[in-house]
Amino acid sequence: MAPARVCCNTTGRPKLTRSGFTLIEALIAVVVSGILAALALPSLSRAVSRQGAWNARAAAISMYARARTSALETGRPTTLAWTGNVGLITATPRLSTGAGTLDTIGPVQNFNMIYGVAVSGTPGTSLTIDPRGLGTSGSTTLFFARNSVTDSVMVTGYGRVIK
Repeated sequence: MAPARVCCNTTGRPKLTRSGFTLIEALIAVVVSGILAALALPSLSRAVSRQGAWNARAAAISMYARARTSALETGRPTTLAWTGNVGLITATPRLSTGAGTLDTIGPVQNFNMIYGVAVSGTPGTSLTIDPRGLGTSGSTTLFFARNSVTDSVMVTGYGRVIK
């Protein structure tokens, strides 16, 4: 509570005034703020989910472009595959020295850790691009789900990306 001040009114007599808020006023402000926050939270949650699914779709499209570019530049088949929620680009045959028969192109991306989404696909979660830059399978649709929000991207057999 603020200290009392002495002030004069129009009659010339001293008048005691106080500045600041009362406890009731402060409690009302806190309750109103809480109610407004509770009303805004579901909208904010939906917006965050929608943004996560959209960002995951954009990252998948970028990974597909990287896989296609690698197939065209190196002249070898390249595969973009998801194991669970982890996206990985590989190319065969292996050009760099080391164990195994595949080269990993770019970083491995965990879509659940980065974007908070679950990845699924129809008919599967693997896209193979031949050395000409064309897809070797039929159309594949990938789904990115977060809470109740789902976004998708379809890649045709010719390699066209449809958002």
